[in-house]
Amino acid sequence: MHDVIIIGRGPAGLSAAIFTSRAQLKTLVIGKKEKSQLIYAKHVENYFGFPEGIDGDKLLQIGAEQAKKFGADIIEEEVINIKKKKTFTIKTSDGKNLEAKTIIIATGIPIQWAGIKNEKELLGKGVHTCASCDGPMYKGKKIAVIGNGNYAAEDALELTSYTKDVTLISHGPKFTFNSKLEEQLKKNNIKLKVARAKEFVADKFLRKIIFEDGEEAFDGAFLACGTAGATTFASKLGIETKDGLIKVDENGMTSVQGVFAAGNCMGACRQIAKNVGDGCNAGVNIVKFLKAKDVFFDYAKE
Repeated sequence: MHDVIIIGRGPAGLSAAIFTSRAQLKTLVIGKKEKSQLIYAKHVENYFGFPEGIDGDKLLQIGAEQAKKFGADIIEEEVINIKKKKTFTIKTSDGKNLEAKTIIIATGIPIQWAGIKNEKELLGKGVHTCASCDGPMYKGKKIAVIGNGNYAAEDALELTSYTKDVTLISHGPKFTFNSKLEEQLKKNNIKLKVARAKEFVADKFLRKIIFEDGEEAFDGAFLACGTAGATTFASKLGIETKDGLIKVDENGMTSVQGVFAAGNCMGACRQIAKNVGDGCNAGVNIVKFLKAKDVFFDYAKE
């Protein structure tokens, strides 16, 4: 029986693990490193303590080592099911059934691939998944954002902080962002292109995008398909969500007792520093929660 199982091994999950394991809680982190968008950030320069910047993958490695130092266990598996009775039962992709008194959901926002040729091969080489992380690399450059919804529109708007040459590409038959975002896109002179991208072309870095009906040169492209939310586990547990994001109170607890959340799965500012803070908040408050309940709380009677 674990005191806490943390689903997700990005900055939020590892930060939470540091605080729970240091408080002598039996802590298990479940998640595959490649599921974290941070490993695709080749140069993080806006995180406290690294004035020269740091590779995202290296930052994750340091966080994992720190969590392990305090006693946390980390396994490279995927969670495929969660059930709640008196405690929580987590089933992993290798068939294990693991028990926990509490859970932290820190799954982040999974990358939704656009199905464009060479998109994976060119990650970090002109193709990116995080506007906040990698946008500053493209000051004054020509950028494409791939996606048709609110998530893509917000990324396009964020990128105008670094360049005025931003094109939002639908990668489908039409755009679906709301009217408020549409007004902001017009106000910021973001170009809209209804077209389906077929291939990213590069020398060493992205050079152009080939469409079904032509091609266009770009310095960088940001994938922003789908929605900014991962609520599979929330729906299994009956957790309250809004717009595809998990709702929590000031302590990081969801609408289900004993289940906390941290990081991008809650929405708001998608930054490493914020996610680390969320993990700290959830971890500290799980320690308080278990002590207050004397760890014998009967979840079946809530």
